[in-house]
Amino acid sequence: MLNTLFSRDTRHVWILLGLLAVGGIVFKVAKGAAVPETFGDTGPYRAAVLDELKAKRDPLIPADRVCLDCHKDVGEDRMEALHKTVRCIHCHGLGTEHVVQAKKAKDDPSIKIAKAVAWDLDFNTKQDLYNTTHKKACLVCHETIVGMPKDFAQISVKAHLEENEPDDAKSPAVCAECHDGHDTAP
Repeated sequence: MLNTLFSRDTRHVWILLGLLAVGGIVFKVAKGAAVPETFGDTGPYRAAVLDELKAKRDPLIPADRVCLDCHKDVGEDRMEALHKTVRCIHCHGLGTEHVVQAKKAKDDPSIKIAKAVAWDLDFNTKQDLYNTTHKKACLVCHETIVGMPKDFAQISVKAHLEENEPDDAKSPAVCAECHDGHDTAP
């Protein structure tokens, strides 16, 4: 019986089974290395990524403290606000040139600091510094998304607008009628 099981006629089957077993082990190890530990804890949304991204430092992205050195009033507004953990770059862009100009203007008051411009509605924008009062920017986080944690402020846009009766529900700045970007409490 053992001779027939490992005979010359069944060798190709054993090689295939061996390759499948090795492939399965390699896949399991690769999947374990590639898929984050907290994936699937709250559905497809991985809440732990927020803390991981906060801990990461990118030398090309200015820290909020760089912005708040000059914009102290904004820091005070955000101190206890719901948006206190949202980085400045998320709503205003990198502001690299703006920061360079502001640092130069400390030494030379004749240097003009470029003001923020209106957002071009492109999430991959090349704009250096912009203002976002467009509902598109708000809804990227606050429109109901499957898998977001239950305590995250999400809205059904239609129901929210019907309930709050804004002056112009079709206005791109409809969110700003009730909410300030830095302290969002109505």
